[in-house]
Amino acid sequence: MIYAVTIIFGVTFAVLHTLAEAFSLYWLYDWLDMPMHILGGIVLMFMFASLRQMSPALKHLPIYASGIGFAGALIAWEIFGIMRYGGLKPDFWSDTLADLVCGITGIVTGYMLVWTITDLMKLTKRQDENR
Repeated sequence: MIYAVTIIFGVTFAVLHTLAEAFSLYWLYDWLDMPMHILGGIVLMFMFASLRQMSPALKHLPIYASGIGFAGALIAWEIFGIMRYGGLKPDFWSDTLADLVCGITGIVTGYMLVWTITDLMKLTKRQDENR
């Protein structure tokens, strides 16, 4: 179930981002950046949950290690943006702070969704076993 949701969120995000880049929608609609960072955070969390289910080694990864990994990914993404667009934009600090807040909001939302879905899957499995 988590894999299916991950694929749905991932493909949706990839299509939306590709269209936004192709049609310069990020520059036409300033507000579009925020929901895309939130959706990106949700996708990251679902990808991480899928990887945890597939890899026994990741199941024992401490929570702080995953937090450091996500923080590193967010910072690397912002550095990539600086390099891609050839330097700092005039509103770099406010834009970066908003991006990080939206990314973290997406990660927290994704965590809650993953937790809810996995909890429902466990409940359904127990109900099926009791029949």
